[in-house]
Amino acid sequence: MEYVYALPAHRFPGSSPHLIELEPALLRAMSLEGVFLPRPQAEEDPAYRQIIPYGLVRHAEQFFLMRRTKGGGEARLHHRYTLGVGGHINPQDVGENPVLDGLRRELLEEVGIVRYRAEPVGFILLEDSPVSRVHAGIVFLVESEDQPRVIETEKLEGQLADLGAIREVYAGLEAWSQLVFDWLTQQ
Repeated sequence: MEYVYALPAHRFPGSSPHLIELEPALLRAMSLEGVFLPRPQAEEDPAYRQIIPYGLVRHAEQFFLMRRTKGGGEARLHHRYTLGVGGHINPQDVGENPVLDGLRRELLEEVGIVRYRAEPVGFILLEDSPVSRVHAGIVFLVESEDQPRVIETEKLEGQLADLGAIREVYAGLEAWSQLVFDWLTQQ
């Protein structure tokens, strides 16, 4: 059974329709107070928020845009576009910093990135869907030296895109990616 890293939901402020600034106390809580829960339980229990490192990958002045296919495990996200590379933190990710270690693993597994700089820029907390109610996204701007490419081709399709191309598929972006895109266009 898969176990995922989660934090009690009461540790988070209320949901917000925009990227929320990261507070040091919340970051500390994520690394010190998180627990591993069986994934089926975590997906249905709103008393916890699963912590998801969510990397916005930029390479050569473009962003990596992916589309989830039917081969992906989460049926609620099929055919949606995403700007985020990330996923659940698992027990093998626990080192000095579970969030950074989880991000490192996801970047390698999903898009083959090894050489990068990652800067946390905020977090996402929404209540708009059953998926959002049990997840909290920690957003990183990932400057990649490596050319990103989809590794899990049975689950994802992807390509580098400028902001104009992303704007064209805005309605098809996952809610988290819409928030990230809105943040990007305000920078």
